[in-house]
Amino acid sequence: MESPDDTDDDSGALSAEKRTQPKSQIGYFSILSSTTADGRVMVGQDIEIFPDQSRPDLASVATQAFDAKDRRSGGEQFALLCRNSRVPRVTNIASYKAIRSPHLLKLVEAGIIDWKPEGRQKLALVFEAPGGRKMMETPDAKPLRLHEERLIPALIHPILNVLQEFRRADMMHGAISLDNMFMTGATGSESVVLGECLSTAAFFRLHPLYETIERGMAQASGRGQGSMKDDLYALGICVAQVVRGVNLATGKTTLQITNAKMQSGSLNFATGGDRLPGGIGDFLRGVLNDDESQRWDLDEALRWAEGRRINSKPQYVPVKAARPFLFRDEKFWDLRSVSAAFSAYPLEAASVLEKDQFTQWIKRNFEDKELETRLEKVWEKEKGSSRERIVAAICMALDPRAPVRYKGLAIFPTGLGVALAEAMSRQDEVQAHAEMIATQMFTTWVQQRFDELQDATTIITLYEKCRNFLVQKMPVYGIERVLYMLDTEVVCMSPLLLNYVVLGPGSLLLALEDIAKKPNRPESILDRHMMAFISVREPKMIDPHLGHVISRDRGYHLVGVARTLAAIQRRFNTGPVPGVGGWLISMLAPAIERFNDRDLRTELNKRMNKLANDGNLASILDLIDNAALVQDDVQRFVLARREFGGLVRERLQIEQQLKRRGSFGKSSGRQVAMVFSASLASLCLVGYFFLRLAGGS
Repeated sequence: MESPDDTDDDSGALSAEKRTQPKSQIGYFSILSSTTADGRVMVGQDIEIFPDQSRPDLASVATQAFDAKDRRSGGEQFALLCRNSRVPRVTNIASYKAIRSPHLLKLVEAGIIDWKPEGRQKLALVFEAPGGRKMMETPDAKPLRLHEERLIPALIHPILNVLQEFRRADMMHGAISLDNMFMTGATGSESVVLGECLSTAAFFRLHPLYETIERGMAQASGRGQGSMKDDLYALGICVAQVVRGVNLATGKTTLQITNAKMQSGSLNFATGGDRLPGGIGDFLRGVLNDDESQRWDLDEALRWAEGRRINSKPQYVPVKAARPFLFRDEKFWDLRSVSAAFSAYPLEAASVLEKDQFTQWIKRNFEDKELETRLEKVWEKEKGSSRERIVAAICMALDPRAPVRYKGLAIFPTGLGVALAEAMSRQDEVQAHAEMIATQMFTTWVQQRFDELQDATTIITLYEKCRNFLVQKMPVYGIERVLYMLDTEVVCMSPLLLNYVVLGPGSLLLALEDIAKKPNRPESILDRHMMAFISVREPKMIDPHLGHVISRDRGYHLVGVARTLAAIQRRFNTGPVPGVGGWLISMLAPAIERFNDRDLRTELNKRMNKLANDGNLASILDLIDNAALVQDDVQRFVLARREFGGLVRERLQIEQQLKRRGSFGKSSGRQVAMVFSASLASLCLVGYFFLRLAGGS
């Protein structure tokens, strides 16, 4: 995720005032921020944000907006401050910035700043201020009207050109709506400028009005990646509203909008059945087709814009029953409507499904062998399952294009990562999300559309990995790892990091440095979220030490933590982190106690205390994880044990002998006396023979 080759200055820690930061790459970009005496936030040396000058007219549901100024270029700018839970598209920032189009809001700079008004870090996106009016000032307002002759050159052509640039950058826009468009220029030569799309995950911020029928059924956080065809659909809804001069969302709930589209089709809903001027009707028929396979792609839309004639494709018409199905005193004529109603009231639907009326209605009104096969597989597979799970599976069989709907959730397979991030940020229960993975609901959804999805195999493989990780309860695995696997842009969602924007291990270490300086720092440095985050983003930083990190032995665990943090510091060149060093040293007693030599432990403690303010984690690691020192300590301990064992055995022998006090020493005395007497006798004999020999001569 991070690249140590990029060495822009990192944003300062929250507790620090204006100061120089060590060079460190925190993610995909990083900018030094500081706060002036009068409260302005400086981004780098040239851009300033004014916290007291709010711009709610430029904010979205996921951002705050403030006036900003770029001293280099003059003009007007504004800054959007993003919410982490909406998962800003940080990986697309460089691509977006490289797009040079007069019809796209220009990105001036992006980075993480210390936002003093809230005492936390924020991702800031600084844009050139749009020069015109919003196409729709408020959610309830009517759109700006354009003359029929200006509609195509002023609105459709510019947006298609922007989408062409996005395709070259391998991106979708995902935020095309009238409240994100600005009309600039004088009357008769006006032209649209499309707003930004980086502050949230793609399609997160869109009102369901601008989404296709099936995507409109999903919760905002669960819509998933989408495609260029979905951008074109949103453009079609915008065009229809401008042509008619109406706000199609006024006075309607999101459910009413989706139901209206299901009943009459997106085209009729958008046009109201009116005949539209010029070739606008052809364009809307192409981009608002409810059959995705028949809906125009960007190439077809561009050919239409060039004046070529594109054959209109038939509109999708749902198959309707000859007789309605009655559920909750309401009549339903098609499978999609029934499925939506069942998913909204699963317990009542389960009671209905347990009877034969629904099965008979299906067989009598829909001659669809594939549908019957899908339903049979559901009943066979889900036999004995909970009622909610059975209803969810039945709804998937009835409407394979709709999202997976279970226990109040409505999520597409590619949207679960953002949905999890949103739920965790609100501290919501995520058990239902885990159950959707464990029971292979997303796999079932993909298998039902396997031939239609280009990445079907990839999705199935990914969710099988998630299911395997989910059943493992040890740190680094579980639902936390699933989150970071499914969403590569989400920040670390650890409860300790709520005030930080942590996009990679480098910025994680700097956030820990700030936390270490606070009086209420926790007893453990790395929690489950952090471990999983590092393992997914930069596995080489933690996976080689995983056995130590997850060990229940406190000493081994701390060694694993020290190895991981030292590897991050070295890899991302974060500079000294004395706070983390002191924090680590304060907990290292169990790691030092692993050494057997008492004098060595005393010496290590003395040397460790000298490193407390050094901030070099490798030096600390060298003391507690020195292989030569550990081996020498072990060898000397083995020798000491052997020596001690010999002394113990000798003591036991003496104690056994002392127990026999009456005869204690007699045996040894006899042996000594015998040796002494034998030696004396031998000496006497030698002397006698020597004297005899001497006398005889």
